[in-house]
Amino acid sequence: MKTNTRLSYNLLLAAMATSYGAVAGDTTKNFTVEVPMESKLNDAIQESSAFLQLITMAGVTDGKGQALELGVNGLLAKRTDTSSTDRTPTMFGGPSGSQWETILTEFDVGIPYQVLDQFARYPDFAQRYMQAVYKAIALDRIGIGFHGTSAATATNPGSNALGQDVNVGWLELLKTGNSTNYMADAGGGVVSIHADNTSAQGYKSLDGLVADLFGAIPVEYRTGNEVAIIGSTLLAADSNKVYNDHGNTPSEKKDISIMLNSYGGLQSMQVPRFPDTGVLVTDPANLHLYFQEGRTRRQTEEESKRNRVVDYISSNDAYAIGNLKAMAAVDPSKVQLTQPV
Repeated sequence: MKTNTRLSYNLLLAAMATSYGAVAGDTTKNFTVEVPMESKLNDAIQESSAFLQLITMAGVTDGKGQALELGVNGLLAKRTDTSSTDRTPTMFGGPSGSQWETILTEFDVGIPYQVLDQFARYPDFAQRYMQAVYKAIALDRIGIGFHGTSAATATNPGSNALGQDVNVGWLELLKTGNSTNYMADAGGGVVSIHADNTSAQGYKSLDGLVADLFGAIPVEYRTGNEVAIIGSTLLAADSNKVYNDHGNTPSEKKDISIMLNSYGGLQSMQVPRFPDTGVLVTDPANLHLYFQEGRTRRQTEEESKRNRVVDYISSNDAYAIGNLKAMAAVDPSKVQLTQPV
């Protein structure tokens, strides 16, 4: 490691110590990120993604539980004949949410000396590095949310490049928790979108599919903030719809695209790492992502024998759906697009 690089690396350790309230030397040892700083770390990850800012992301104290919404599900207004029956309240917070369990998730980063030498020239190297890590973690969390089907003891990134075996994500939770709202067949074992389709065989347009998914959500569970998240292949097949990049400044946060024209009467968006042929309808706040408080750990150390620096990061994460009845989706593997919609 070059002398100038060594100075920049030491500044990175000092910046991390300041960020996490740790003694500078302790960042080279495995340490627990204390709760206030842990929240700031996860806030930084959430702020790096326009999409994560739309969902419910929060710390939890327990390792498992049931997702609860901050509100009342279903009809609150009623009348009771108290001469024969006690008044029964509508329960605040559900329970209509999915079960969840936090799973240890590693986000380890290796930095070869030559990469450090290249970027150490920048005076804001520490800030650039941490922002890049936050963004990478944000994208991984989004990808796992849409593709995760299991939590393996030892994951295999080679076979599961989208994090399918890292955790159980939102689509899988809907499939197992409310299969009625997880469309996997619209005729012939597929969900076909074709200009010549009849209603019994599939859909003539993407609008019809989105409208049916929205219709699967009972009126009493709709918030008015529902959107349709649509895969890039389906969007690309429809040349009549246009979109704008959407997000906060600076530009690296623009990771979602909002369609200027709606599909099925809903505002529609494109989200990173969403299945290419998928469609999901819900209020984004209904998608929950939890981290267990007091379980975020970090260690940065130099491995001179391998000519690199390693930043070991881990947290206990869980995915949940606040209200299983307020979400509907199509199985991306069953969608068959044979002509432009």
